[in-house]
Amino acid sequence: MSGRPQAAPIWILLATFNGARFLPELMASLFAQTDGNWIVLASDDASEDRTPELLRDYAARDRRIVLLPPVSGRLGACANFERLLQAALEAGAAWFALCDQDDVWYVDKLATMRAALSNPLSDAQVPMLAYADLALIDDEGRCLAPSHFGHAGVLQVRTGVDVWLLAHNLVPGCAMLGNRALLEFALPLPAQVRHHDWWLLLVAAAAGEVRAVDAVLTGYRQHGGNLIGAASPMRRAWAFVSHFSERFDAARRQYALAVAQDRALLERSAHRVARTLHPRWARLAACACVQLGSARCRTRVAAVLGGPVRRLGIARNLLMLVAAACPMPGCDEGPQC
Repeated sequence: MSGRPQAAPIWILLATFNGARFLPELMASLFAQTDGNWIVLASDDASEDRTPELLRDYAARDRRIVLLPPVSGRLGACANFERLLQAALEAGAAWFALCDQDDVWYVDKLATMRAALSNPLSDAQVPMLAYADLALIDDEGRCLAPSHFGHAGVLQVRTGVDVWLLAHNLVPGCAMLGNRALLEFALPLPAQVRHHDWWLLLVAAAAGEVRAVDAVLTGYRQHGGNLIGAASPMRRAWAFVSHFSERFDAARRQYALAVAQDRALLERSAHRVARTLHPRWARLAACACVQLGSARCRTRVAAVLGGPVRRLGIARNLLMLVAAACPMPGCDEGPQC
């Protein structure tokens, strides 16, 4: 029989923890996808509510839903997603999509994302990742902002990423679709990595290709402490000032994580001889390690003020500058770039 070969299924990697309230709405949005060629691979992180029961019910009703064995104790989000990513790789997944338990997927999300990575110029041997914009929604599903990137003041992210990714990430994992070559290069996650989605996007950009889909394809749920991110500009400015201490502490942690992750990127490339980093990314990752990770405060501050590796936005760069001015024990001094 002639005809086009069947496309490989997209493995939807669903990490859950106490998600019973929103899980039915998410699953309904997955069942409604115009591209039904998918497999849900779910890993529950020792939930204490009805989440495991709901997952078992879905798996009993639909063979496309596969459950990983229960874990004996809490893993945390990053380790739980790493478990899913590794299982997808071992199962032979050609495509994977990260999925949060409380979001809502628009009906054409999978079809649109698959098309973004499936054009005739795509090379299956190149690590690739596509991402799209998101709408911010509240606990009841009401729209808080029609564009995550627009609301964050980084509309340029709707068209692609750049070397600011060496310093921070602005793309949530639930917006991403990646290929098998990306899994092969990115796994296992280095010990320095604390955010799986940031690492995946960084690897794809530095060693492969990232494609931005200029469309809103996910309802990105905001609740609890996340609501500040969806507030008005005036409220966000007040929150920045009134919660500066907490944001400063977070910025210091992110600064140290960025330097450690950039070093891990260089180390991973050195050990994967079949795939090297793009020259520009390799050079700037090295500069980030040497200058932003310098033992000398003056070198770090100068790198933030005049170097190419910076964050997007005045407030984010102010926090980065203050973080750079603080002591960074354990950083080695190296030659200037």
